[in-house]
Amino acid sequence: MGCSRPRSADDRQAGAVTLTGIVARYVDAWNDHDPDACGECFAPDGVRVWQIQAPPHIRGDPFPRFVGREAITERIRALIASLPDLSVEVTALSEGSDERVWIEWRLTGTYTTDPGAAPARGEPVDFVGVSIFRIDAGLIGEERAYWDTMLMGGRPLAAPVA
Repeated sequence: MGCSRPRSADDRQAGAVTLTGIVARYVDAWNDHDPDACGECFAPDGVRVWQIQAPPHIRGDPFPRFVGREAITERIRALIASLPDLSVEVTALSEGSDERVWIEWRLTGTYTTDPGAAPARGEPVDFVGVSIFRIDAGLIGEERAYWDTMLMGGRPLAAPVA
C-alpha cells in the first residue's frame, strides 16, 4: 500500500507514543518490507540524507544524499534485501510548529544477504537512530537520518551499572 492512500488505522500507538500521518505510513511501509511504499511517502523531489559517514562501499559523498523517489526507493530496497526480517519501532517523537517531525527509532533484524561491505553471516542487527522529517504538502520533503554506524553490526552495548 503506497503512502498516497491513507491506511485504515492512521495512528500507531507504541506505549505513550502516538505516530500519525505520513510518517506513520512511512514506518508502516518499512515494517511491511515495501520499499516502493516507502518511496511513495516522499515528495517527487524529496531528499533522504544520511547524517553519518557512509561505509566504504557507498561511493560519492561521505554523507550520502538520495534525491527523488527512485533513488530513495532503491537505497531502501537494498537495505530491506539485506535485512528481510527488519523491524522498525518508534520509541519517541516530537512535532514542531514548522512542519517538522522528529522520531527516535530502533531497527532490528538479521543480515541474510551481503549488505555491501562484507559477506553476511546471519549477524543480528540492533541499533537506534533519529530521523527528522520536513513535511511538504502532506508528503516527506526531507528526512535526515542519524545513527551510530558502530552499532549496526550487533546489539547496542548495555549501560554500565552504577
